Amino acid sequence: MDRRELLRIAALVMAAAATGCGGEAPAPGGEQPAADGGDAPGASNAVKIGAVLPLSGQTATYGEETLNGLKMSLEKLNEGGAFAVELVFKDNKGDSTETAKLVSQLIKIDQVAMIVGAVASTNSLKGAKVAQENGIPMMTPASTNVAITERGEYISRICFIDPVQGDALAKLSLNDLGKKKAVMIVDKASDYSVGLADAFRATFEAGGGTIVGEESFTAGEVDFSSIITKVARSGADVIYAPAYYGDVGPMLKQAGDKWKDLPVVAGDGIDSPDLYDLMGDYQGEIYMSSHFAPDDTDPMVSEFVSAYKARFGKVPGAMAALGHDAGLAIFDALGRAGGGGDPVKLKDALNSIKALKGITGSITINAERNADKDVVILSVKPSGASFYKRMPYGG
Repeated sequence: MDRRELLRIAALVMAAAATGCGGEAPAPGGEQPAADGGDAPGASNAVKIGAVLPLSGQTATYGEETLNGLKMSLEKLNEGGAFAVELVFKDNKGDSTETAKLVSQLIKIDQVAMIVGAVASTNSLKGAKVAQENGIPMMTPASTNVAITERGEYISRICFIDPVQGDALAKLSLNDLGKKKAVMIVDKASDYSVGLADAFRATFEAGGGTIVGEESFTAGEVDFSSIITKVARSGADVIYAPAYYGDVGPMLKQAGDKWKDLPVVAGDGIDSPDLYDLMGDYQGEIYMSSHFAPDDTDPMVSEFVSAYKARFGKVPGAMAALGHDAGLAIFDALGRAGGGGDPVKLKDALNSIKALKGITGSITINAERNADKDVVILSVKPSGASFYKRMPYGG
């Protein structure tokens, strides 16, 4: 039985899906098999949905988790819905140029009605430009850079944006941790990192704090000894690291006890199951902003966490939850767009989502096509992350 057939069965029987469609390896050239709607109602006229995610490369866990959550959601909704979707997913390898190419391919060759992706802001910015130019809706589940939805009316997101996340982290540092002197560690080539740094700086300084230093690095560096020493000598009382887990993890491991008295505050870019292996036995305080907490007692969250662990053998991270909620948003929009694949109707429906209950909270898309959502703060230890507090949207 080939992989496509396994995926077809998966859309009908969740138990079979647990065996047959989790974590498939990317096919050559970045293409993925379609995960279609099987024999769900309307499957012969299923709406084609594309997804562009990093299934290999430095941020591969983001793509894997997002795809896992998206599949779980779409398969369940396909089982009993009045219409069905067919998912065509592709591996952008975490590369922005590849993202733009694959978005174009999904539109012109696969003829999808909308696209989910990407999950890193630099990639989403490139993909969004292509989607907007072609009049195809693109919804990112996780990219937080404010400029993404400014590409045009066909671009939306179901996550909060950097000004919201950066503001929350600055208030956490000032008010909860009582810190007034921050040093920032920024990847200047990353739109995500720069955007979060700018947002943090604005709120931190407005609240009476001072940025006493800013160190920069390039993603993929292996030796952080110089940065570690400079940060330790900066006179800061808190470290702000708006970067991705692939860099922050090794940085923490190399820092060891040199930063033991300095809390580290970071964005959702470090929310990955790989972080804990990469950071080793780092014992300092770490806090990160995220979109959900796996130990949340909300019944919807608990059910999702249990199902995800049963299927994939591990606790879901924020990207899995956001992927799941992207599926809910797709079906919500399809229902209000009449169940068809008209991109204009889908765009209008996506842009008008209101109070959609998801794993990551209530989702309302505002006039700028961003989601008005709370920020969840997690406390991070080598053994994992746990809920610390929720910072209400606008609070």
